[in-house]
Amino acid sequence: MQNTIAFDGKELRIDQSAFLSQHDIVYRSPATEGYNGFPIGNGDLGAMSWTPADRIHFQINKTNTWDDAPDGMFSPWEDRNNPEKSEMFTSLRSCGQLMIEPGLPAFDWMYLEDFEGRLSLADAEASWKAEGPLGKIECRSFVAGGDIPVMVVHYEDELSEAVERRVKLARWGSRVFEHWYQFFRRDFHLGNEGTEVGNEGDEIWIIQPTRSLKFAMAAKLVGQNITAQKFNNREAGYVMNPGNNCSFDVFISVVTSEEADDPLAKARENVRAAAEASAGKMYAEHKERWADFWAKSFIDIPDDYIENLWYMNLYQVGSSARGDYPPHFINSIWSWNRDVRPWNHYYQWNQQIYTWPLHTSGHPELMMPYAKWKREGLEKAIKTAKLAHGVDGAFYSDVSDRHGNQGVGEGASEVSNSFGSSGLMAMDLWRHYQYTLDDEYLKEYGYPVMREVVRLYTNILQKEDDGMYHIPKALPFESPKDRLSKNTTNDLASIRNLFPAFVEASKKLKQDKQLRLKAQEMVANLAPFVLTTIPKEAKPWGPVNVGDTIIAYGTRLRTGEPGEPWVTRPYWLPNAPIEMPCSFHPINAQLSPVFPANLITLDDKGTPLFNACRNMALSFDPLPNNGHSLIPISYARLGMSEFLPDLLERWVDEFQLFSQGHFCYFKRDFIDYVEKGMHDELYSSAEHTIRGLTNNVRVMFNDPEEKIGLLRQPFAHMALEPGSVLEAAINEMLLQSHGGKIRVFPAVPEDWTSRFKLHARGGFEVISERAGGEVKYIVVKSLKGQNCRVVNPWDDGQEVRVRQVGSTKNLFKKTEVNELTFKTEAGKTYIIDRVNKPVSSFELQVISGIKNMDAKIKGRARIGIPRQF
Repeated sequence: MQNTIAFDGKELRIDQSAFLSQHDIVYRSPATEGYNGFPIGNGDLGAMSWTPADRIHFQINKTNTWDDAPDGMFSPWEDRNNPEKSEMFTSLRSCGQLMIEPGLPAFDWMYLEDFEGRLSLADAEASWKAEGPLGKIECRSFVAGGDIPVMVVHYEDELSEAVERRVKLARWGSRVFEHWYQFFRRDFHLGNEGTEVGNEGDEIWIIQPTRSLKFAMAAKLVGQNITAQKFNNREAGYVMNPGNNCSFDVFISVVTSEEADDPLAKARENVRAAAEASAGKMYAEHKERWADFWAKSFIDIPDDYIENLWYMNLYQVGSSARGDYPPHFINSIWSWNRDVRPWNHYYQWNQQIYTWPLHTSGHPELMMPYAKWKREGLEKAIKTAKLAHGVDGAFYSDVSDRHGNQGVGEGASEVSNSFGSSGLMAMDLWRHYQYTLDDEYLKEYGYPVMREVVRLYTNILQKEDDGMYHIPKALPFESPKDRLSKNTTNDLASIRNLFPAFVEASKKLKQDKQLRLKAQEMVANLAPFVLTTIPKEAKPWGPVNVGDTIIAYGTRLRTGEPGEPWVTRPYWLPNAPIEMPCSFHPINAQLSPVFPANLITLDDKGTPLFNACRNMALSFDPLPNNGHSLIPISYARLGMSEFLPDLLERWVDEFQLFSQGHFCYFKRDFIDYVEKGMHDELYSSAEHTIRGLTNNVRVMFNDPEEKIGLLRQPFAHMALEPGSVLEAAINEMLLQSHGGKIRVFPAVPEDWTSRFKLHARGGFEVISERAGGEVKYIVVKSLKGQNCRVVNPWDDGQEVRVRQVGSTKNLFKKTEVNELTFKTEAGKTYIIDRVNKPVSSFELQVISGIKNMDAKIKGRARIGIPRQF
């Protein structure tokens, strides 16, 4: 690839379908458990699909089928001591199940000669082919978007004997088990109340009321001349006449009463429209939408497995982040076990992470459910600031529900004293504007929230005798209250990022002059970050030494000393050895100036703050207990390319637990903790099921108290955070644009051959290729007509030029230049290359790929399922 490029002078030449086919998720054996199913979705409606021995099973979910608790502030853990609160929190309910039963155990491995399950990323379609002595079955499914949002399933078979086939639409609800690891209720009726089933002609439906709305799920079967029937109070469906051959299409729609006055009528209207259009036409439109989706970005790196996960993570967010609410960080719209929803609240630290890679990956639209949710919760955040802290402004707790009710009630001190959640969230909204330059978005969504969070901070900050403004008392993100600190790093980082952004937006919109002046004065006189040194008792993980300067998370109020994780044992491990990193929240607080506050760039290399943050990142094993750490992204931001390949491999080995490529926030096992006798093994690498957290679970309402070893497998769940951290880290390795400059390949290993099409702040699409340790060219497409500044990747004195595609005139041509700055026009594309090795000197090679046909394995992680029969 040294003398070839894929850029044809206008665009990257990619056989997109072929390239993506090498990253299809392939099962050569059936997935018998739902947590290993295939996720499909249109961004709002989705399904988890798998193949037990006797059926194809779809668990259908949606982003807005809510069961809301009464309005008002709450404590997310108040059910610990108040059993009546258990199962009463706001939760997202499943829609129901679709089951296709061929009448024979055709997916049982005992009776299989061949099997293939395939999740095709290019067209977002799940398919299955099974063949054996019992017959042949083929099925494929996708979820269409656009004007007719329905799930489409095509099924056909040729069986060895004439049997009945059954198709069932069901809703078997359940308890939520939000705190399954500590306590649960033995109330089997919860989640199952009020279900109604109906049928007419070839249509069936289920209506489910919740405390706050109702939703209807309707299905229509086409291709068999049969009448639907009700099976019981929770199931309806179809029974085919016995025969050896069968073929049909099923269309499913779900509508809530918040979307239509009569959700059942609208759901039936949708399935009829889909049937009239035909499955074939629906698929053609669906395929075209996904082709447009994938055209926005592209990466090609040497590690096929990690590259596969980059595409899988982008796929799953693209399949789940187009609804009324952001995809929940646990299971998203792919819960597989009825209404079970561990950690069912929105937790801000976890929830925001799905947005971190989106803009660089070219999909700012997937941020909008998050932005709208935060904007719609603004009025309640303003009330919460007054009630919880006695100040004006907006306080967004680390825990909230879909209506913006904040988790700051009794027993919630770990989150109610953390202001950083508000600051981080406001920075998220500003980042969207930096990439899109969408003035209407800024005016309607971003600015109102930013303004009120700035107002909150101006009322929290206190001016002291040194003439500087200080944070008097706060927590480094979600932490025990014994870590209350002054000048928390995450808050100072938020202020240093947010206040200048607010000033810029305020000037642009010509609003809030007095608050703007106040913010300018405060940020100009803000207290410095607290620095400390690695203590002598510590055993640093990386190439740093005791006594080296690191950034602290603040000054602890209890001791007056700088706060760092070695000397602050978490309450659940009070006797842990001093060398162990025992909580990721303070570590994330300490690294927040690097990301997501964007205060440190590679231009700062060698400065005290840069070195303190780098030392901090290297002080701990980069794989903390949980998969929502800032360390991987910080490594990339700080240009630590020499450590990243090993880190990425370990990240995957520990956190990618499920066969379709889903991650969990818990490590595969806590080897260090097990060896030191401090913690049970938490995850079984073979079963992907939780162990350590379900050994001693309290049964509520029992007298005398009863504790049991709760079943583990039903609570296995995926999490969005580790995959999004991985995607964001890879993006930052390939392209950085904070600090007003575009940098290509700022953190890739020297021997990496790689190329990308990604997006930069300022409304720029960037394409570049690298091989043999050198960058071949940079292409910048200007979407908004802003001035562009690019760091010169050739530091060996070569003459560099900038020219517009279609023109021979050089806009810029210099030797020995560190940065290339040039004006752009919206819609125009610009090439940056070397005069002595121009783009035209390379041979064109179209990017393609070979279709994946089997499972992939990396260490203990696996994408796909190999043949096991």
